[in-house]
Amino acid sequence: MTDLSVLVFVVIILGLIAAYAVWLRSVPMPTLSAAADEIIAYIPADVTTVTDFGSGWGDLTFAIARARPGISVTGIELSPVPYAISRMRAVLAAKPNLTLIRGDFRKLDRDPGDVVICFLDPRVMADVGDVLSERMRDGAIVISRAFSIPGWQAFGEVPMKSGPDRLYLYRFGKHKPG
Repeated sequence: MTDLSVLVFVVIILGLIAAYAVWLRSVPMPTLSAAADEIIAYIPADVTTVTDFGSGWGDLTFAIARARPGISVTGIELSPVPYAISRMRAVLAAKPNLTLIRGDFRKLDRDPGDVVICFLDPRVMADVGDVLSERMRDGAIVISRAFSIPGWQAFGEVPMKSGPDRLYLYRFGKHKPG
């Protein structure tokens, strides 16, 4: 590749990331291993499925799949560049308990499982609440990093040790005030 073709390729990739960040109202953020470890600690031992809404680059989904090989982990990401990077990582990691889906969590008609994890823009959190209200079963858990779900009552609001964020912990069926 010539220098110009590399530059054009980089500009196209950065343009795609920027365009999807504006469209989705969310920038894909990596998850550092210390933050992933904190989140994983809140996943109960008896769950069988975990879904990450907005899995981005795949850092958290890979960390869960590695730490908990008995759990089926699904990452859902709409932005094409982070999804492509996470797919390439998945091929190299060869984790049989990991599934990645390119799609919009709002439009996918699927059971979100025992635990849903999200680290999404606060403007999208109402959509998370709406989708989960239609699809989750009582007793399922939601772990939201940094932003609460409007109208939902968290059973725990925990400051993270790895940074300034908080984890909002919800149990479906007991998530409504009163």
